[in-house]
Amino acid sequence: MASAVVVWIVSQWLGTRNTQAQNLEQINIPGNGVNLAQQQPEQPALFSIAGFMTDFQDVALALMAILLLVALGWSVSLRRRVREQTEQIRMQAEREAALNQKYRELFEHANDMVYSHDVSGKFTSVNKAGERILGCARERALEMRLSEFVEKPHIKEVEAWLDQCARGEALPLELQVMGRTNHRSILEISARLVRAEGKTISVEGIARDVTEKKKAEEALRQSEERFSSAFRVSPVAIGICNVSEWRFIDVNESFLRLFGFARGEVVGQTATDLAIWENAEDEMRMEKIFLNELSICGAEYKFRMKSGGTRTALLFAERIELETTPCALIIMYDVTERLHLESELRKALKMEAIGRLAAGVAHDFNNLLTVIQGNLHIVRAKNISYIELHQPLDRIEQASDRAASLTRQLLTFSRQQAMQRKPLDLNEVINNGIKMFKHLLREDINLRLKFASRLPAVNADPTMVDQVVMNLVVNARDAMDTGGDLIIHTAPVKIEPVYVRTHPDAIAGDFVCLSVTDTGCGMDDATKSRIFEPFFTTKDSGKGTGLGLATVYGIVKQHEGWIEVESELGRGTTFKLFFPSEKAVAAPAPPPADPVTVGGITVLVVEDEAFVAELVRSVLEEQGYRILEADNGLVAQQVWNDHHGRIDLLITDLKMPHGMSGLDLANNLRALKPDLKVLFTSGFSPDSVSMECLSDTHSMLLPKPYSPKKLIETVHHFLERV
Repeated sequence: MASAVVVWIVSQWLGTRNTQAQNLEQINIPGNGVNLAQQQPEQPALFSIAGFMTDFQDVALALMAILLLVALGWSVSLRRRVREQTEQIRMQAEREAALNQKYRELFEHANDMVYSHDVSGKFTSVNKAGERILGCARERALEMRLSEFVEKPHIKEVEAWLDQCARGEALPLELQVMGRTNHRSILEISARLVRAEGKTISVEGIARDVTEKKKAEEALRQSEERFSSAFRVSPVAIGICNVSEWRFIDVNESFLRLFGFARGEVVGQTATDLAIWENAEDEMRMEKIFLNELSICGAEYKFRMKSGGTRTALLFAERIELETTPCALIIMYDVTERLHLESELRKALKMEAIGRLAAGVAHDFNNLLTVIQGNLHIVRAKNISYIELHQPLDRIEQASDRAASLTRQLLTFSRQQAMQRKPLDLNEVINNGIKMFKHLLREDINLRLKFASRLPAVNADPTMVDQVVMNLVVNARDAMDTGGDLIIHTAPVKIEPVYVRTHPDAIAGDFVCLSVTDTGCGMDDATKSRIFEPFFTTKDSGKGTGLGLATVYGIVKQHEGWIEVESELGRGTTFKLFFPSEKAVAAPAPPPADPVTVGGITVLVVEDEAFVAELVRSVLEEQGYRILEADNGLVAQQVWNDHHGRIDLLITDLKMPHGMSGLDLANNLRALKPDLKVLFTSGFSPDSVSMECLSDTHSMLLPKPYSPKKLIETVHHFLERV
């Protein structure tokens, strides 16, 4: 439209100019050849004004044309700019709409709670994650305040935080909230303040649910604390080394106690620096195994303490990472005492096995010796006049007596020898014994007695105690070929449980310790481990039976005690014997009964050894007793039934075949005749059950071997009891 107007104005201006030219051409005076246009005479004023107006009109039209042209150009430019800006605004609006949509999607689908609230804490917006964390719908949440989701102990903390926000301080906050579903969540809140005119008008924030993270952190903390506690208080030695140099990073107290170092002496050092390996090859072998297999399980090694002593330990190692540094967690379980206890147990089991064997041999020997000594007494009782038989008979008697003595020692070692205990003062018993066998000592041996005053009594067999002292004195004498000191010492001791843990034979309680010390040749460990074995001796052939210390061992064990031995080659030996102490007193002996007549008394003899049974029958029949025989308990019961219980005395061995012992037989017959007197015989010492049954007045024990005279006296005295 504007361009059309400009064209019209230009065309009008050109048309006016043409018309004026034509008019000038027409004003000519014919005939005189004068052209008015060429001759410009002085014109009148009216004609000049008209010309001026014509020129002004032309100029105005030109200016209008120029202005229109300028306006047209500006209009075109303006429209183009408007179109461009409109397009930019449209594109900006589209971008903002897309951003708003993305923000809305992020807002709604964020895993964290995105929210806003005013300075009082009232929610103004909450996303879906907020609905889940707060446990209620969005509409309900927008009606509530932040403090309404917090338990009472934390409300003041929230109110203080809101006050800080109102003052323009948006500090991070960790808060525990309680949802409407009673689900507790721990939130890490990051907030931004929205301010206007210098005042906070709202708070926008993101709350991240770190409940599981906190649980994991707490579990990790507890795990580390448990490990740290276990590391610190563990009774086994634990150390941590880096694998590159095998330097100790940390060790626990048990490690320090085991090796005797201070912490500052260990941390930062290697095992080589500390010289704790007994064998350097073991250290190299351990490191090679660990690098190849990354763990070690229960390898046994020897280690050297700071004091110079050695210990045996089981080593366990596992690879761990400490701040990306490869390390080895090393556990050393000290088994020195366990190995010692195992060794002692093996010794005890061996001694027990030997004792059982010795007891079995002694039992058979006692039966044979009973027959030998019995028949020897019978032969001597015949008053045979053959002089040439006297010496052989004497030798037989001496040999049988020696065999009986050896058998008693075997039974004592195997704890099968019968005892007659009573309260004893060891000081008095030892002093009296020394007086009797002091002649056993040489002049170059200095005997010293160190008796404790007010020594508690021990419940012991005095004869056996004498035998113990004598054997120890003889053993000490033989150990001091060139003379020396022999010290006998007594003392009351109290054994604590902690002592028992390192001494397998010890028992907690009150004891009396009898120690015998010599300054002789001493023993090595190999000899010391065998000294209580029967028939083991270091003496030359023919100079010892090897039963002396075995007898001591058996006697002490029978008295519920134990022996400890300390010895070193060239520095002498000390035997420590522990006897339980007590305050018992000896019971008075029962008064003797009136003698009874032998005639008419029937004795049932139950003995599985035919020779022994024959000896008993012949000896007692000669004294006027009526004898019935049986070789086992079942036959004895049949004999009892056949004679309708007309039996006054039962003589039976405690140990018998066919599953019925002498004690069982006695109980069965006493059920029929309660006052039946029973004389038990045995090559063993009776066990605790048998001893309890033998304590009544209708029972008595006759140990084997016994002579005919002993048998007769025992039967007579037993029948004289009321």
